Amino acid sequence: MRRIVFVLGSAILLGGCGGGGTSSAGTTAASAPRPARGSANVITESEIQGANVNNAYEAIQRLRPAMLRGRGSASSNDQSGTQGLVVYVDGSPLGGVQALGNISALNVREIRYLNASDATTRFGTGHPVGAILVTTRR
Repeated sequence: MRRIVFVLGSAILLGGCGGGGTSSAGTTAASAPRPARGSANVITESEIQGANVNNAYEAIQRLRPAMLRGRGSASSNDQSGTQGLVVYVDGSPLGGVQALGNISALNVREIRYLNASDATTRFGTGHPVGAILVTTRR
């Protein structure tokens, strides 16, 4: 009986270690590269390139649509929550959300959402639902 338990225990132990988890490329299954998705408030250049979009608005709409639904207190007339969302390009104000459609995705390095509090601290009043910061390749 002892011998059967030892044989079964050995078979289970060896079976669990058998493959080692490596592929023919020599990487383990646990370390296989996955598409990176960063912060909910940041869209990177590599994400934009992989999204097959034409402009910054499309990039946000496809990758982080929550950025377009401001998280602050919006006007009761604005059902989308984007009224008061200010777009900055390389630190300069550009306008509202519609201005994102004029920024080519090929020129964007990063898109970042700032909540109302952070936008007000950085740029002053006038950001009731936050700001979108676009950093371009210069």
